[in-house]
Amino acid sequence: MTSVIHYRVLLCLLTGIFGLRVVLQYVLQSHDFSFLPQFGLWHSNTMPYTTLLVVQCFILLVMIMGTLIVPPKISRPRLGNILIALGWIYIATMLLRLIIGVTNLSAHSWFDGAISTAFHFGLAAYILVLGSAIKGAWYNGETPTNYVYTKYITYPVLMVGGYLLFIWLIETGSPLLFSAYLSVLLAAFGILLHETFAPNREEWRPSTEDVLNDGVFLTLVQVALPAVLKILALVLIVKLAQNGDAPFQNIWPHDAPILVQIMIMLVIAEFFRYWLHRTFHRNRILWKLHAVHHAAEKLYTANVGRFHPLDKAIQFLGDTLPFLLLGVSPEVFAAYFVLYAINGFYQHSNSDVRLGPLNWIIAGPELHRWHHSAKVSEAHSNYGNNLIVWDAIFGTRFLPKNEQVGRVGIGNTEWPNGFLKQMAAPFTTSTEKPSKISKG
Repeated sequence: MTSVIHYRVLLCLLTGIFGLRVVLQYVLQSHDFSFLPQFGLWHSNTMPYTTLLVVQCFILLVMIMGTLIVPPKISRPRLGNILIALGWIYIATMLLRLIIGVTNLSAHSWFDGAISTAFHFGLAAYILVLGSAIKGAWYNGETPTNYVYTKYITYPVLMVGGYLLFIWLIETGSPLLFSAYLSVLLAAFGILLHETFAPNREEWRPSTEDVLNDGVFLTLVQVALPAVLKILALVLIVKLAQNGDAPFQNIWPHDAPILVQIMIMLVIAEFFRYWLHRTFHRNRILWKLHAVHHAAEKLYTANVGRFHPLDKAIQFLGDTLPFLLLGVSPEVFAAYFVLYAINGFYQHSNSDVRLGPLNWIIAGPELHRWHHSAKVSEAHSNYGNNLIVWDAIFGTRFLPKNEQVGRVGIGNTEWPNGFLKQMAAPFTTSTEKPSKISKG
């Protein structure tokens, strides 16, 4: 039986994120690390650091107390509603700060705090979760309050907000990889909250075992492996750019705005990924590798990382090598990664999302769920990773009106679930339903 993620888990994660900010900023007073922003970038200079540190420690103490002390079965609807309202006001304020900061509409130092703004979003999320817990939303594993309006606004807000935060971070001097991963982390947490408060299917809520198994995939295959490959790729990109060795670098519009370059990269990359993805479904050998990803019988944020390493490596080469040859800049690669990763988390999430006409442009969760259908005729569709335009052009876009996908997964419902077993499964286990052998 599935269950709602307990509020203490969410509060612990948010407390840990804020605590990490406090510790890193303190350490950076006396030590510099090339992969982290310099000390002065961690606050907006609106108050002396000593005062700020005292305030941060007090906030951290309150967060720890809120996480540990709030009783799980005492309902205070009025107080909960007040905290929820304050949380949304807090988020709206930080969104305004983000927009003003990235567009340079004000010279006030408060609008230079890209990193502090990022962590303020975490504090706002903490207040929302705490308010929902106090309101009584987590009784006996019941569903938290369903925020109907989130199905229309959360996807565009997190996609655009994540991109703008990334741009603001690099414009104010934060290192490229730090900026990209922080933006994706915060957006991914927003998606996790979306599927917690407004799920698409109750039966798709993950169990503890599901989360632990997919957590290993997410850490090793979706985060660690691409991180290593991307670091190696970025080093090669920089070297090629410095030496002028990229074979086709004169073809790429290097002087165009970053957003324009990203759009061009998305269209081209999606073309290669479309045919590569389609081949994975049609070729028996490649399908057995890709079946690791499709074997999941629930769709939720964490199982976006359920890929066999060989599958992930081939995909990475397919959508990276062409742009290495074109000499695309590290900034464009990183920005592409931000949009790609946020959309990827949303694609597989259990969030109730309605994209309307955007479903003709974006390969979002409404379309991607049909790609995970256990029916082969339905699964051989919607191959787009970020855009659905190539599916529309080549006739594989599939989104029945007013219908929901049935069972998701592959033919073999006995496919192993553990990480190590799934590493061996493509070489040892059939993807089809096992044939029944009569006894006696």
